[in-house]
Amino acid sequence: FAAQMALLLLCTWFAVRQTTRPLSALAAAAEALDPGEKGLPMSESGPSEVAHAARAFNAMRDRVAQYLEERVQILAAISHDLQTPITRMRLRADMADDTPEKEKLVSDLREIERLVQDGIAYARSAHGNGEKSSRIDLASFIDSIAYDYQDTGKAVTVAGMVRGTASTKPHALRRILTNFIDNALKFAGSAEIKVDRRAEGAVVITVLDRGPGIPDEMLHNAMQPFFRIETSRNRDTGGTGLGLAIAQQLAGTIGGSVRLYNRQGGGLAAEVTFP
Repeated sequence: FAAQMALLLLCTWFAVRQTTRPLSALAAAAEALDPGEKGLPMSESGPSEVAHAARAFNAMRDRVAQYLEERVQILAAISHDLQTPITRMRLRADMADDTPEKEKLVSDLREIERLVQDGIAYARSAHGNGEKSSRIDLASFIDSIAYDYQDTGKAVTVAGMVRGTASTKPHALRRILTNFIDNALKFAGSAEIKVDRRAEGAVVITVLDRGPGIPDEMLHNAMQPFFRIETSRNRDTGGTGLGLAIAQQLAGTIGGSVRLYNRQGGGLAAEVTFP
């Protein structure tokens, strides 16, 4: 009798496992859903109910990816089409007599032009511009970025460095870091770059400043497109609200992630981690 019960329990366990395995796969696929990545579709085999759920999930994923792709294309098209009239307006403004009104008009046109350029950059950053990975020397790469700013009189220093190389997309990584640095310079006037390598080999590059920081309750929204904090990080500083959003999207193209946190004693830390 004991043997029969054991066999019955084993068969029951196997049947339940076979039934729940597709549901576990569906849950895992839902958690790993990234519309920006072209992953393999979920298997649509199995019982009819499970196969139907898998087909519905694959269709939903494709629709979400299509909607996001259309949004990016629309943003890129609008931004591109706006460049021509903006250029004409700037030329006409430059030919006008020097007056306070002209200065305000030129300033507004520059702001619009910067927003358009950032819009195009944001649209392109979703796919990383097709850049291929290559191996870089970390110290030389970071020093070159700091020197570019120092040559123009900007207070950008390297506070910590690890030696070695990393395989990544250099142009994407450079854009991420320059967006971080530009952000720090706008709100703090200076920036420090620190490079670490974790035990598992991941590279962590952090840009530090002593500016006003971001309220803790707003940190999770700070990398949303066009997000600005009106109290201390407003339009008067020249930001468009896309710099951090571009950095986050580019981080995804190098297999990395971006994190923001407030420093003890004041200031913001912008961190990118990649394998």
